Amino acid sequence: MKTIAYAFVAALLLSSNATAAIKIDNHQAKNMDDVMSLGVIYINHNFATEQEAEVAINDDADQHGAKYYHTILMREPGSNGNMRVSADIYR
Repeated sequence: MKTIAYAFVAALLLSSNATAAIKIDNHQAKNMDDVMSLGVIYINHNFATEQEAEVAINDDADQHGAKYYHTILMREPGSNGNMRVSADIYR
């Protein structure tokens, strides 16, 4: 029983520390006066869907310590299958 309790407490502590960056829309991004901009991140990768690209940009924002991100550009510039994604990130 103690082992289960310890495992539960450990899982609870780990899950509370794992916070993902929150995607914001254009209107919210314009009103981000009370937070610090961390800059822009870029990803140029072969994604099958836009959802995969969003997951990648979210993961990259998390790695940079961002609390929020706003996708600026998501496009497939050529026929090579690579998708370019860029986002503003904020703390």
